[in-house]
Amino acid sequence: MSAFPSDYNPIPFDHTYVLYDPNDIISILSVHLSLLPIYVMVFYTSWFLITREIEPVVVVGGHLVGEVLNKIVKRIIKQPRPDFHKEFGSGSFSLGYGMPSAHSQFMGYFAAYFICIVLFKVKHLRRYQRFLGCAFLVVASILVASSRVYLLYHTVQQVVVGVMLGALLGLVYFIATTFARDIGLVDWVLSWPIVNYFYIKDSYFHCYQTFRDEYDTFLRSKSKGSIKKV
Repeated sequence: MSAFPSDYNPIPFDHTYVLYDPNDIISILSVHLSLLPIYVMVFYTSWFLITREIEPVVVVGGHLVGEVLNKIVKRIIKQPRPDFHKEFGSGSFSLGYGMPSAHSQFMGYFAAYFICIVLFKVKHLRRYQRFLGCAFLVVASILVASSRVYLLYHTVQQVVVGVMLGALLGLVYFIATTFARDIGLVDWVLSWPIVNYFYIKDSYFHCYQTFRDEYDTFLRSKSKGSIKKV
């Protein structure tokens, strides 16, 4: 017996290969949730280009490790996707397999890494702000994982394993990058001529400033400029 309704007639979302039902509001929401990892990568790119901070490069490095790990695990387990998308990615290295879900793993890593940032690196947040930040990251991960099940790309088991594997990677990667900063490895990379040429820095680690700190610095600079003019 088919695992999906007989009247289910999905179409590809604009400029993507994500199939969804345009007559189903949950399906519409799910397709955007499925695309959230792409939106996150656009955010990382914008973050780097605007600020020239090395932190988004460091974070993306963890995502790349996760992608390689996901392909290896899929090839080892070789568990197929649900029947409706059983032929999805056939002929590719690992897209035809569903265990673990790459989207769920991406979000598990994203949530775990930035939860560690919120809890251990950002000192100015109040307790309720830390709670809200962590809750948002957890809920975002759950919603993306749920969207993959709703759109019939993965089973519940596949997304649960994906989130857990990603969360473990995020925790380990946060510890590894913290250690790399402590021993000066990141500073060594920042000393490379090509890195200096693009003015890449790590003020996130050495002299972290909140938006208020930056604004106060701006006001002091503006005040000094006004005094000099007088």
